[in-house]
Amino acid sequence: MKNILKNLILFLIILTCAYLGFWQLDRADQKLSIQTDYQNQLSKDYLDLKKVQKNPLRYTKIMAEGTFLEPYFLLDNIVHNKKAGYLVMSPFLVEDKVIIVNRGWVDNYSRQKFPNISTPQNTVKIKGYIKYPMKLLELSDANITEDEPYVIQNLDIKEISSILNKEVYPFYLNLEYDSDYAYAPIFEKYENKHLTHYMYAGQWFLFALIGIIFLVILNRKKNGKI
Repeated sequence: MKNILKNLILFLIILTCAYLGFWQLDRADQKLSIQTDYQNQLSKDYLDLKKVQKNPLRYTKIMAEGTFLEPYFLLDNIVHNKKAGYLVMSPFLVEDKVIIVNRGWVDNYSRQKFPNISTPQNTVKIKGYIKYPMKLLELSDANITEDEPYVIQNLDIKEISSILNKEVYPFYLNLEYDSDYAYAPIFEKYENKHLTHYMYAGQWFLFALIGIIFLVILNRKKNGKI
């Protein structure tokens, strides 16, 4: 009975390590795909937002002319240079449709005092690249606060569309870092990030192999072959 339990525990450890190894390989493929899209799209020219296809590739470079709207949204729990803060997500109206613009990072100072965010009043031209919202860790029960300025845990396009009472594009625009309307940029570095996941995958597969060796030795001892 004791040997059966040992075999079962080792078998579960081997399966877990193998699963984590394949999971890391999948993560590597995702990062490599992101890096490829990033490099391919950023080498291309800017497209007019109004002429962009329905579901453009992430990192497609676009330009748009329109007006910034209020209210703006503060995406919470964003760390930059070891400091917690917000990403300023501002609605930008292009004709009759809104695109959310990531204007960059600001310090949150304290929970009692929000940063002073200015909203340009005139018609302006902006440039940037497209990204799609990703689900982040929510540290509160509600995704969005009840009062302005709206603090959000995740960029929920449907929720924002309901607040603005306007149609909103399903993606958002990362504003060019040198724009007059940008705050502190958070530069994205995708080069060779997939290699780290390959390394982790190799470690997990090595642990699985060690588990298999222990399992073989354990059973050979049981059968008196060692």
